[in-house]
Amino acid sequence: MKAIRPTLLAAALALCGLAQAEPTLMLHQPTLSKDRLAFIYGGDIWVTDRQGANPRQLTSSAGAESVPHFSPDGRHIAYSATVDGNTDVYVIPTEGGAARRLTWHPGNDIVSGWSRDGKRVLFTSAREIGNSRSSQFYEVPMDGGPEKKLMAAVGVTGDWSPDGKRLAYQPFNAAYAGPAAWRQYRGGSTPPIWVIDPATPAAQQQWEKVPHVNASDTNPRWSGSKIVFISDRNGGAANLFVYDTANKQLRQLTHETTWDVRSADVDGDAVVYEVGGRFKTLSLASGKEQELPIQIEVAGPQTRVQWKDAGKAMTRAVLSSTAKRVLVTARGEVFSVPVKDGSVRNLTNTDGVRESGALASPDGQQVAYISEAGQGMSLHHVLMLRDQEGLEAPRSIALKQPGYYSLLSWSPEGKTLVLADNHLNLYVLDIATGVQTHVDTAERRLEDQLGQRVSFSPDGRFLAYSVITANYLSQVRIYDLAAKKWHAVSDPLVSATSPAFSPNGDLLFFAASTNAGATDPSLDMTSNDRPRRAGLYALVLSSEGKSPTAPKTGLEEKKTEGKKDEKKDEKKDAKKEDKKETRIDFEGLAQRTVPLPVPERNYEALAAAHDGALFYIEREQPGASGTRPGTSGDASSQLYRFDFESMKAKVVAGDVKDFSFSSDGKKLLLQSSDDALQVGDAGEKVDGKPVDLGGLRMRVDPRREWRQILDENWWMQREYFYDAKMHGLDAAAVYARHLPLLASVQRREDLNDLMIGMNAELQVGHNFLTGGDVHADKPVPVGLLGADFAPEQGRLRITRILQGDPYNPFLAAPLAVPGLGVAAGNFLLAVDGVQLHADQGNLFELLAGTVGKQVTLTVADDAAGKNTRRVVVVPIANEAGLRHWDWVDHNRRYVDEKSGGRMAYVYMPDTGHGGFNYFNRMFFPQAQKDALILDERRNGGGQVADYVIELLHRQYLLSAKDRDGALLDSPTAGIYGPKAMLIDQDAGSGGDIMPYLFRKTGVGPLIGTRTWGGVIGISVNPKLIDGGTVTVPYVRLFSADGHWMIENEGVAPDVEVDLDPRAVNAGRDPQLDSAIANVAERLKGWKPVRRTEAPAIPTELGK
Repeated sequence: MKAIRPTLLAAALALCGLAQAEPTLMLHQPTLSKDRLAFIYGGDIWVTDRQGANPRQLTSSAGAESVPHFSPDGRHIAYSATVDGNTDVYVIPTEGGAARRLTWHPGNDIVSGWSRDGKRVLFTSAREIGNSRSSQFYEVPMDGGPEKKLMAAVGVTGDWSPDGKRLAYQPFNAAYAGPAAWRQYRGGSTPPIWVIDPATPAAQQQWEKVPHVNASDTNPRWSGSKIVFISDRNGGAANLFVYDTANKQLRQLTHETTWDVRSADVDGDAVVYEVGGRFKTLSLASGKEQELPIQIEVAGPQTRVQWKDAGKAMTRAVLSSTAKRVLVTARGEVFSVPVKDGSVRNLTNTDGVRESGALASPDGQQVAYISEAGQGMSLHHVLMLRDQEGLEAPRSIALKQPGYYSLLSWSPEGKTLVLADNHLNLYVLDIATGVQTHVDTAERRLEDQLGQRVSFSPDGRFLAYSVITANYLSQVRIYDLAAKKWHAVSDPLVSATSPAFSPNGDLLFFAASTNAGATDPSLDMTSNDRPRRAGLYALVLSSEGKSPTAPKTGLEEKKTEGKKDEKKDEKKDAKKEDKKETRIDFEGLAQRTVPLPVPERNYEALAAAHDGALFYIEREQPGASGTRPGTSGDASSQLYRFDFESMKAKVVAGDVKDFSFSSDGKKLLLQSSDDALQVGDAGEKVDGKPVDLGGLRMRVDPRREWRQILDENWWMQREYFYDAKMHGLDAAAVYARHLPLLASVQRREDLNDLMIGMNAELQVGHNFLTGGDVHADKPVPVGLLGADFAPEQGRLRITRILQGDPYNPFLAAPLAVPGLGVAAGNFLLAVDGVQLHADQGNLFELLAGTVGKQVTLTVADDAAGKNTRRVVVVPIANEAGLRHWDWVDHNRRYVDEKSGGRMAYVYMPDTGHGGFNYFNRMFFPQAQKDALILDERRNGGGQVADYVIELLHRQYLLSAKDRDGALLDSPTAGIYGPKAMLIDQDAGSGGDIMPYLFRKTGVGPLIGTRTWGGVIGISVNPKLIDGGTVTVPYVRLFSADGHWMIENEGVAPDVEVDLDPRAVNAGRDPQLDSAIANVAERLKGWKPVRRTEAPAIPTELGK
């Protein structure tokens, strides 16, 4: 971590000339001392005097600094910094100098303040969390040494009272934390402010609640007996409030109306707070406010013009007509990349404009792509045509319908382009006239609406495509460009996809599934892990055509009169053959569907090569295998070639994410799971050669690109938000209010912060924004041992060893390896020979860079070294999974013990594949129990958990008696007694819907706290130009009785139980205990319905 010398900075600023006429914006996270103000600007810490004058840059790092806090004496600043991919606690002298790193744990360590004596830094970390989106409080000595956890109860930010005994804190995050913002949020994640004395034994702890309503109270800071905090409880903007713990009075301090107060700090009577990217100060005694007009003239390193690797943001790659080049669209530019000879050419070379979806014309002379016109609220798409060398001025063609467009295909004769838009429309565009003709509108959205596959007949008259229909299945249709009419050509009882014409235009290939109805509508959890079986089919287009699988007789073909010898005149009639018209007789076409002799599997992406062979991808079946987390599913995909001569299919390439042909169908472009490209022959042997993408470098002016990103993000909100009127929001006014902040943006991360604030104005959930070309250090992974440690007798004692899950091959527990000989209660004395002591050094510092490598630990039975021994272990990068499973399994065993074996405990981390797997693993083995507690706290959502609700509604039907063994029941698995569900503020999305359905359908009561409250779905809009992700909410759920539900409200419990910090500190889970008591009470009057004995066996024949 580097510090800036004041003299050098002053000299640098002197060279900048006159100061800005306007104050600098985008100032964040102020902190006050007796005579100084420190804050974050451009990811670095700056210091001024109390009036905001004489700014001085204190830190200079490529990584981000955040949450600065002055020590009580003002001589030091503690802060969090992200270095080497790790966010840790640092301390730096206020006057400048070297920063000291205090923590090394690979989790995020976020500074919250100081101990009142200034000897320790208060911070939060989720390092030992089992199941919460919150963290826990720790302190670390300012001079370095082991961290100490203050209490088991969770929290995210806090501040010590002046006497250093009571902690005012926020127990969980607000819904607008991190990558999302949500103004006027009123769901379950509206944090209160609590006060507790952590050092007091749990049984005697005092728990005080600052008066709370259904609003977000955050950022508590003490001033004498008062707690100053931020709240949006009065509607409109978030403001400062103060609560006096002595007289229990609450009052509002500020009255901002346009911008939210985002952060604040207190020093005695003075308060400084952040609002609208500026700082203001406030006197608690007088109420006087003053704006601090801070002016900083600096150009951060991210603002300079740079050369970037565009390949990291590649969005499309296609071959030129004869495969001499690959046309690559990346980071908003179109590149022509040589396969062998020549150099990379940037064909568009536009700063601040995004080009997308480039396609090469069939003759190789032109390139078509989508570009942008206008700026701000007038941003829109246009179609561009230019020469293959990019030397001449391009031709622009207006697109008549508003929307976000994608180019799909160029017709074989080069006269027509196919486009799709985000509103489910398909168009063809006549290149000569620029006329855009509507082809079709799908009834439902494809997952990749802007990237769907289409296919032209060889003469360019017919266009084959697929749409999702009302029954949720895909239908293949053919559009006649001459008649301007489409025809459905696949059966409505199948799901047909990936149409592809044969090179001679006699056949149309496609994949079709007869069981996709249970798998394709992915909104429902019942679709998970079901095999998707599809066959390959050919439509014989002409009524006089022949089946491609017709048996070969071996007889000489009888020539008709006047027919020329095809072999003899092949070259002579080549041009005539090229002009052959495709004939489609739509009457009776469905009856001319011919299955190809291949097994039914998960096929997609069909395309026919020049020789008529059919290429297609086989994907892994859903649920077919479990892979290590982070492994791409495309890695197991295989490219097949079906040969019509041998009637056999053969794998020609593996690890295929996508593929495409050159215009002549003779060459093949392969894209692997890691986006590497290869070009090979479209024959029996592909023999792919890698395409060098190293030359995809482009000049980027960050400020121009940032404006484009800002504009496109807001355009995507307007184009994709489920309500075209955006709930009545004045989108132009929001844009105009936020645009001036852009001039003060110094980093891509700042731009994200700005856009998150804009998107928050929609006041809905799921509107996340992350990534982009933000700074990312090459990480130095810190190893973890899967254990807890505590300083004792001058050494580190192992207090707990996480055992892991022996039936999860991807959940390694380093110290639980059989035969290792390490147990809880042992002492860790050294790491690779370096001694560890409780009062100096840091365990995690010694484990830096050890992930996946062998490390020698010196352990002993006691601190004095009894039975000292050395063991070799392999540290892991993340132990969150170990801690989570330990928490889940402890709860299961606890419920089993407390209920005498009568209650099953099932946990679900989400309502997607993870929750589906957890439910199946935990429910069915316990299905003989009488009652159920279903725990969905911290549920991350995913799908509608209809699968779970249906299973929990099962009724006992019958039993069967075997001569030997127990009775057989139908259903074989069912829990028929009382049930309850545990919910909390961290459960949302699908985790909102599941408890809603649990109660609505009468499964049982809900216990805990109100859920998050976000049920507008996401993930259909494209990424931003530099790979950043924005998730515009595009589809909203409503109830069966026709009412909007849950959004910005959450699902309230029937029995409300807070996670009482005193109980948690005492080792209890009050919510789980409440659920056990609730179910136990209802079990008292419940009679089992499942038969335990068969009736008397008949003694007469025939009975």
